[in-house]
Amino acid sequence: MKTTIRVFQREFPRMRKLAAAGKTVVIEAEGQTFEFRARNEPKGILGFMVGRTKIIRLRDGPVIPLEEWGDLAK
Repeated sequence: MKTTIRVFQREFPRMRKLAAAGKTVVIEAEGQTFEFRARNEPKGILGFMVGRTKIIRLRDGPVIPLEEWGDLAK
């Protein structure tokens, strides 16, 4: 969405809602262009997989049997 600085300031609550919904607000002022958008929060190391995987029947204990760990099992 394109807007001017005056409209952006006057309608900031609406612009903030648009940004939170994933839209980018382009502000043109004095020959310059600015973008206003919400910053994505980091989701952690496996956060990108949220909702995409299903873990069913996960075994208790390590995946590799302790006998195969050798000296690391001690």
